[in-house]
Amino acid sequence: MHPAVVVLVYVPVAIWVGTGVSLLVAFPRSAPGVVLRLAAAFLALWAILATTTLVWVLANGGASGVMTLLRSPLAIFEPQYALLWAAGALGAFGVLAIAFALNQLAGRGFLHLAGARPFSWPARLPAPVVRTSLLAYASDRPEAFSFALLEMTDRGRPRPHRHEVILLSQGLLDRLSPDEVEAVIAHEVGHLKDLDGRYLTFFRTLARMMRWDPVLASIAASLTRREEYRADDAAVALTGRPMALARALFKCSVDPPGPSAAGFAASFLGPGGRRGRGETVRRIERLVALAESGAYPPPSGD
Repeated sequence: MHPAVVVLVYVPVAIWVGTGVSLLVAFPRSAPGVVLRLAAAFLALWAILATTTLVWVLANGGASGVMTLLRSPLAIFEPQYALLWAAGALGAFGVLAIAFALNQLAGRGFLHLAGARPFSWPARLPAPVVRTSLLAYASDRPEAFSFALLEMTDRGRPRPHRHEVILLSQGLLDRLSPDEVEAVIAHEVGHLKDLDGRYLTFFRTLARMMRWDPVLASIAASLTRREEYRADDAAVALTGRPMALARALFKCSVDPPGPSAAGFAASFLGPGGRRGRGETVRRIERLVALAESGAYPPPSGD
């Protein structure tokens, strides 16, 4: 086989391994934009590997192909299967495109069905640079979340741009004081500033589409957990009120009534369930520790 074809097979695998190593190194210490972009590249290459493996198994007799691959895992990387890699790449592109489309449709559909209404931007928080809609919607569940929509026109001109959305439920607004609502909005601003609205919601949608893939589910969960801590820190830096955010988390976590209304986006309380409640407790403990550190003197009323 021509050497160029061999390179076409092996170079992407080397790039994928290198991206995975870079992601592991960057995960604990790098900025969210770096980590999320590396995760996007890693998962895109992982999708190619996963879909190519599926195509290879089907092309080699299904069950017998699985047995062959178990005996010789490197067989899939033999140069004669370059066309199968091309088919896998096309399949992966299709899956990623569908996940992106579903994520956008879910966001737009939720806004339409929820009947969201504009909510006043807090005076103490700086106005967002990127177009951002702060909206409230009718729901008894105390929750907030954010995501980004791709718009194809900007001020009447046909050019793509981001439209970022922060949603607050009426249950959250009824349960929290104004400074606690401000802290929650600052938390969501931290998500949007760190690109979570573009990447995390997409990763969550992709993970729901590919439930059979534990690697994707684990990466999405780890990234969600990491970015919740990052958004908490961003909110404290913006407001100087760690206890306001801690109180908001506590009030919203007390007996939450059922599943989140928006499964496509990460809620203010995280993933939910027993693991989500444990993460909420750890987040509250971190915020209390910040308040007790003396770095953020409590304003009057805190």
